[in-house]
Amino acid sequence: MLMRTLLALIGLTIAVLVVPRLSETEASWKTSKALESLLLREGRADILVVLHEQADLRAAKNFSTQHERGRFVYERLTEIAQRSQRELRAYLDAKKVSYRAHYLINMIAISGADLGLVRALAQRADVARIELNPKVRNQLLQIERDSPAQTDVLWNLKIINADQVWALGITGKGVVVAGADTGVDWQHIALMKTYRGFDGERADHNYNWHDAVEGLPEPLDPGGHGTITLGVVVGDDGQRARTGVAYEAQWIACRNMEPNGFGTPERYIGCMEFFMAPYPLGGDPFKDGDPSKAPSVINNSWGCPPNEGCSPETLKEAVERVRAAGILFVAAAGNDGPNCRSIDTPPAIYSAAFTVGATNRNDEIARFSSRGPVGFFGLDRISPDVSAPGVGVRGPLPGDRYASASGTSLAAPHVAGVAALIFQAAPRLKGRVEIVEDLLRQTSLDRPGTDCGGDRPDNTYGWGRIDALAAVKAALERQE
Repeated sequence: MLMRTLLALIGLTIAVLVVPRLSETEASWKTSKALESLLLREGRADILVVLHEQADLRAAKNFSTQHERGRFVYERLTEIAQRSQRELRAYLDAKKVSYRAHYLINMIAISGADLGLVRALAQRADVARIELNPKVRNQLLQIERDSPAQTDVLWNLKIINADQVWALGITGKGVVVAGADTGVDWQHIALMKTYRGFDGERADHNYNWHDAVEGLPEPLDPGGHGTITLGVVVGDDGQRARTGVAYEAQWIACRNMEPNGFGTPERYIGCMEFFMAPYPLGGDPFKDGDPSKAPSVINNSWGCPPNEGCSPETLKEAVERVRAAGILFVAAAGNDGPNCRSIDTPPAIYSAAFTVGATNRNDEIARFSSRGPVGFFGLDRISPDVSAPGVGVRGPLPGDRYASASGTSLAAPHVAGVAALIFQAAPRLKGRVEIVEDLLRQTSLDRPGTDCGGDRPDNTYGWGRIDALAAVKAALERQE
């Protein structure tokens, strides 16, 4: 027994030592100037070490259901990450370096890495690149004076014909949506009854909540942004205020930002990882993930700006893999308009994200709504995909309060809500992201925007302002 143990240890040591290494010149392109400058200036940096081996998920389209797609993607990603990270983890363990492993992007996160460690990692042939994991500040909402208690259908819900869809008995029931943000006040009267982790008597946050900021075991929202954005998807207190497009859909949530809007790429990726295959509190994402508990749509009312150190490539593969798993990834376009080419922040810049601009009560584009085209990755791509109400939109705030606010952060949840209505009306479309995206585009009300180019779609409204009734009717026809 002792001899076998010694041989195993020797084999492990050899495995660690024989990893091919590159010269410093060959390895230098793996790190950015920003990372090198930070290391030289401060001596340490939080980093993401991305490995070369990445999964080919093209076969995911061959599966007909979301569960099948999700299971295939989860198993493929975790298998590759566990195998390809083995030697790198052994190297870090030998050096007593603390790290956090991820599979959605095959990467390892390290806090406080010094220059020597970064250069040693860059010389490893199994490492593709090393990126900063900076704290990124999001522009949170400007909260406006609250309107009186609601007595009729809110203007933003009426203009997209959500009330006409409800009249058909379609309210989002049986569909799970997700919000990644500053958290959620799950006990808010408008949100508590549709939280998947609450059965009316007791709460069970396993598989329904993940805190990528502090690891807290219960949903909370010290910032308010997550509560109001999710409230536009599902909010309804049953008495005086219905703010949600799909008010009977169930929701789960993940906290990826601090109260003041600071997030990191690792936190954003961690929430995507949780949604793709939810796991219990304190669970191992590699082993305990359950794709059958994944939401059908995720609302993402945040951005990760390049000018604060977040590379355009950092989240690209993560968003693509969430979509490959059959989950619709809805993203706010940003609030940097009216200039053209102002959609310049991940995840809104990715073709795998369904990007949403903001309109006002007059059905006109909001001045602040970011415009296309998106000029990354060697392409000039028309964006946003569609637009939705985002000016003076009412929603819940922590503590059973309500407020009105403006921003594309409020526009994106309208689209997530309409998607939930589609999935209830046509359950066979769950997981068929490509079809649902096309339905949302084709049924939008044409609102020509000529300031930034494009015919239809254009770089102001995209394909137009969303129409819930037209989208649901088209989905019903498509399913037959």
